[in-house]
Amino acid sequence: MGVMRRNLLLVLALFSALCISARAEVTPQQLTDPEYMINGGYSELSAEEVMIQKNRMDGKPCEPLYETKGSNNKFVRFLKNCYSYLDPVQDSEQRYHHDIQPSPHWSDL
Repeated sequence: MGVMRRNLLLVLALFSALCISARAEVTPQQLTDPEYMINGGYSELSAEEVMIQKNRMDGKPCEPLYETKGSNNKFVRFLKNCYSYLDPVQDSEQRYHHDIQPSPHWSDL
């Protein structure tokens, strides 16, 4: 009977060791870290957007997480610059300034 009890205790000890859960505490600050988000499967754009929103809430300057490389093709660069000039919502490399007036003016025609 002594051998049986010892084996039973070993099996119970092994079973209880396998059932113990490891609890890793993760803070919200760590969950919204760009590197953690990218490693978790989110895109770079999503991680950058979260980082910008966190910086806005904290009153820090909002800088892009990743710098995009411009095209080496002059024609493609010209088309992108024209599009970004015509569309004020687009962010371009030069960040054109659009002087948007809240009221209509004769120069709008």
